[in-house]
Order: sequence, then C-alpha cells, then structure tokens
Amino acid sequence: MKFAVSSLVLASVLLSGCAASVQKSSTHTTAIGIPAASTKQIVLNVTGKPELLESADWEQFKGEWRAAMKAAAASIGAKFASQDSKPQPTGEAGTLVVVNINDYRYLSPGARYGFGVLTGNAYMDAKVQFNDLETGSPFGERAYNSSSTAWQGVFSAMTEKQVQAMCVEIINEIKAG
Repeated sequence: MKFAVSSLVLASVLLSGCAASVQKSSTHTTAIGIPAASTKQIVLNVTGKPELLESADWEQFKGEWRAAMKAAAASIGAKFASQDSKPQPTGEAGTLVVVNINDYRYLSPGARYGFGVLTGNAYMDAKVQFNDLETGSPFGERAYNSSSTAWQGVFSAMTEKQVQAMCVEIINEIKAG
C-alpha cells in the first residue's frame, strides 16, 4: 500500500508540469490606465535587436507570440491583429502592444522532451510598450522576464508556456484600465 501511495505521489509530481512564472518590473505599482474603448482591439508588434531578428528561430518565436496573444485577447473578448513592420497606429480604437525583445532563448517542447536537462534553460527578457492604436500615443510600458530551469526536467516551462504567461500579464494590464 505504501508503495502504491508513493508511486501515485511521484506520478502526479512528474505529470503536473511546471507553470511559467513571469517577473514584471517592480518600478511600476499602479495600472497604466488604458481607456475602456482601447481594450476592445489589440494589435501586437514583436520586434527586437537586429541580431535577434536574424536568429534561425525568430519566426517560430514570433509565431508563439501571435498565437498566445490571440488566445489572451479572445479571453477578454477583444479583436486581435498583428503587425510585422515598424509599429504603426491604425486610426482605430484599441491598444498597440509593442513587444521589444532584449534577449531570449527559444526552447521547443520537442527539444525539452527529447533531450531533457541537456537542452538548458528557456528565457526571455522583454520591454512592452502599450500605445494608443488610434494615435500612437504611449499609455505606458512594463518590463517582463521569464526563465525556466532545466532541473525541473522535461516538464519545465518551455518558451511556449513563457510567452503564454507573459501574454496573460499583458492582457491583465490592458483590462485593468
């Protein structure tokens, strides 16, 4: 009986996975103050340093951002679109979210499952600007970062989970108004 209980506990720990944690800059303690009219549409623009833009996994990384932000925007009933060029206001009510990636290490689930701790850690450091989609005027900005630890094994948070967690934080900032 003891063995069965121990096995059950071990199995649930191994299968639970590890959620991604996101650290937000501690210098901003008040909400940005995005008007309610600007919460109905979100346009995402992901950019970074030139050397990051040339990375072999940059397009896949941006795809993770688009998918995660689309889902996060849908969770508050907002329309979603993305921009691939220089951030531009569109003249419509909404929020232009400009994610400027300072540094990242992309780690796919396949790599983590296939190679475990040998793959190292996924991480991301980003500065997010919240702008008025209509005029381009800034609402405010936040710094976010996230990292995983390979020692959590195959269930540590890979890039996909980290991006999802950051998008939830960004949406929470938008809906806080």
